Amino acid sequence: MIDDIDKKLIAYLRQNARQPVVSLAHILGVSRATVQNRIDRLLDNKVIQGFTIKTNNTDQQAPIRAQTRIKMRSKSNKRILSYLAGKIEVTAIHTISGPSDILAELHTETLEALDTALADIRSHEDVMETETNILLATHYQ
Repeated sequence: MIDDIDKKLIAYLRQNARQPVVSLAHILGVSRATVQNRIDRLLDNKVIQGFTIKTNNTDQQAPIRAQTRIKMRSKSNKRILSYLAGKIEVTAIHTISGPSDILAELHTETLEALDTALADIRSHEDVMETETNILLATHYQ
């Protein structure tokens, strides 16, 4: 069972997963051992499934950003989700409601690289149809 301290701990780890356990303990008003035990328990129970990094200014790192809606041929999406997760151009994957099944966010250096990534996605046996929009500007995030 997750309590309020666990929820706060998860929120702080989302902001900065590299924050020292001692700092988290001070913020939460508990001992360092308590924080470490809670992190270990959350990992063991798969509440926390891993740690990741955030990069600054993804617009400069990948000037071409797009969202691709994918309509599936099959009912199971395990294979395509695994396939998409392995593509370096794919930065996020969402299952969605509506006529499409999956929304994939892609970042590439060039339009040609985007075209190649989309062609690869379309060639997957579980993909029936895709629709892609290139993001022109971000006005609020």
